[in-house]
Order: sequence, then structure tokens, then C-alpha cells
Amino acid sequence: MSAAETKERACRILIIEDDQDDVFLFKRALEGARLILNREIECDQVDNGLDAILLVSRQDVMDKLPDVLVLDLNMPRLDGIKFLRSLRRSLHLKDLPVFVLTTSTATAIHEEAMRAGADKIFVKPDNADALLGIALEIVAGGAKRHVREAQTF
Repeated sequence: MSAAETKERACRILIIEDDQDDVFLFKRALEGARLILNREIECDQVDNGLDAILLVSRQDVMDKLPDVLVLDLNMPRLDGIKFLRSLRRSLHLKDLPVFVLTTSTATAIHEEAMRAGADKIFVKPDNADALLGIALEIVAGGAKRHVREAQTF
């Protein structure tokens, strides 16, 4: 993949979140990031860690992995920590960037998520500007991943 092709490809984000209000707000922040960065962003969303593992595994087989995952910790079926541990056990998925977006402010929970394999933890903010800043950082993290991928080919 050439540098021009890499630059033009949309940033693919998988949101793993069971609260549809939070999904709506984050997608709105991503739309703001798209406008600021002039970059296409594609989003998929699942509402639990088990469905996320299945989806990411399927996308891995089809060479359509997301560039970045946005993960809530408190979810049904398979919580965020267990999801991270499972994801990081896979050789093909161990380097996939995962940004945790959680309501928890507990240091112990943040440390556990980092030990399980999170790249960065964000506490869900209570204003749109702060959420936009998080979205911009996450999209930048996704861009770094697919530039590294293109350089390995």
C-alpha cells in the first residue's frame, strides 16, 4: 500500500459499548473529528465484549480489522477487562490499539485495564468539547496504526 493510499483510507473504529446514549455522543464527537481532520471515519458498534471478540476475529480473517477499538469496561456477557485479556492473547490482535472510555475514576480499575492491555484510559467527560478532544486523539491513534501497517508491506 502506498503512502497516498494509506492517507486516503478511512479510519476504521470499532466501538464496544452497551449504552446507546454514550454511543450516540461518541459518534457525534467522531463526526466533529472528521470535519476537523478532513478524514473519513467508519464506525462499527457492538454492545458487549463477546460479540466484539467474534467480530474482530472475523474481520482479522477477512483482513478488515479496525484501526482502533474504543472499549467500555462495564458491559454484559464479557466485560472490558476480560475482553482485553482475550484480545491480547491472540498473536494477530495483540497490537490492535484499544482505548478505554469509562465512567470509572478508580485508579485500581484503570491500572487493571492497563495491565490487561489497554493503550490508554479516558474517563467519559461531561462536555462535548472534552469528548471531541478524546475522539481526535483516538483517530490519531488509528492513523498511526495503519501507517505502520503500510510500512511493513
